[in-house]
Amino acid sequence: MLEVNDVFLTDFNDNIPTPVFIESTETGVRILFDDIDELKSYQQTLLAEQDNTAASDESIAVKAKLKSALKTALREHLAVLESITAYANALFHFIFNAEAHRQDKVNIFDAMMDEIREAGNSWELEKSIKESTYELGETAFNHKLTFYNYAHNQVDFNFEKIKSRLIKDLMVLKISLDEKV
Repeated sequence: MLEVNDVFLTDFNDNIPTPVFIESTETGVRILFDDIDELKSYQQTLLAEQDNTAASDESIAVKAKLKSALKTALREHLAVLESITAYANALFHFIFNAEAHRQDKVNIFDAMMDEIREAGNSWELEKSIKESTYELGETAFNHKLTFYNYAHNQVDFNFEKIKSRLIKDLMVLKISLDEKV
């Protein structure tokens, strides 16, 4: 969801393409994109429309506000992806750097992955990770990891997509470990 202040529904015209999901707010508009690819596609559409010399100064100002908001949203998306990757790395290294037999580590990892897949929300995810790795000790990760800031914020972020990306990152790490052996 993207909120853009001082841009209104009436500002969208032939020079400014209207997003599919848009609604008016008191201070501007709220735009909803299904996923990051849709957001990028809309940004590309705006950039393609930039070359229109018949655009008024008002249209140019509106486009500038939209592009700025889109750029901020993309930057935030990258921050989310980086936090998921950092958490996956920390979790993976916590398991595979622990003092335990290799097969025990693999079993713990596999059990944790099953629990992650079944988690319906971020609290269940956090609990399942703690329960599946308790044999290795306390999972005390760096305080700079912001993964749960995004995972727990289900108003602004899609938990299922965050969980899917975490699973993907963990599986990539496991495959890279398997290739080394």
